[in-house]
Amino acid sequence: MAAVTKAFDDGENGRGEYRAPAAEKALDILEFMAAQGEALTQTEIANGLDRSIHEIYRILLLLEKRGFILRTRGDRFRLSLKLFELAHMHPPVNRLVECALPVMRELAANADQSCHLVVREGQNVLVVLQIDSPLPMRYSVALGSHFPIMETSSGAVLLAHQSPADRDAIVERIVAAGEGQGSRAEIEVRLAEALDRGFEMRSSLAVDGCINISMPVRDHTGAVIAALTVPFLPQKAARFDRETVFERTMAAANKVSAALGAGDAAT
Repeated sequence: MAAVTKAFDDGENGRGEYRAPAAEKALDILEFMAAQGEALTQTEIANGLDRSIHEIYRILLLLEKRGFILRTRGDRFRLSLKLFELAHMHPPVNRLVECALPVMRELAANADQSCHLVVREGQNVLVVLQIDSPLPMRYSVALGSHFPIMETSSGAVLLAHQSPADRDAIVERIVAAGEGQGSRAEIEVRLAEALDRGFEMRSSLAVDGCINISMPVRDHTGAVIAALTVPFLPQKAARFDRETVFERTMAAANKVSAALGAGDAAT
């Protein structure tokens, strides 16, 4: 009975909640490694989780065996793309990518610019589709990349179109974490502008000379579920100016939205 008692605790709401220590350790490891963004040694992972190497050793081996993490030549561990692949098997994401792929290929060809599709994941954004510019020189974002939500125009567009309650809660967490790229007042002004305009076009916070053009993508309910973004990079070989690329990006976002059943809500 002692083992049962240990595995079954009363939660804060008074209801009994089962505990699964091994599963919790595995999830802790995956979340910690995702937050670090670099390969880590077994010791670094243990120290970061305030656990002993003995506690996590078997969990690391299991995660490696199942393909969730990979071991480098330097005996470090890094996340694989398995979680990303599993997410793409989820019907809503799969349907989104399926509808967006031909439209984004056409956009890249007709804009001489790369483009990417982004969804929100908590306080971060995740790149779920990337199409490269046809030009030899290009700027693109790696598929599967995560970024703090307010570091990107995609994130600003996605956050601006959340419900007021959800938006306020996320902004509060962002400010507390110091990931806001400005004060709370500045964040709120930026989001209000993105919501009012229906898009964001501004200089990239990451790459000098790059102008982000980001448009919302809606589902059949009219809700914004993704952002289609072109990191506009001026160059002599490009045939189209920024205004033309802006118009074609907006048309592409509306086309993806229409394919998802948004209808008039996309315009």
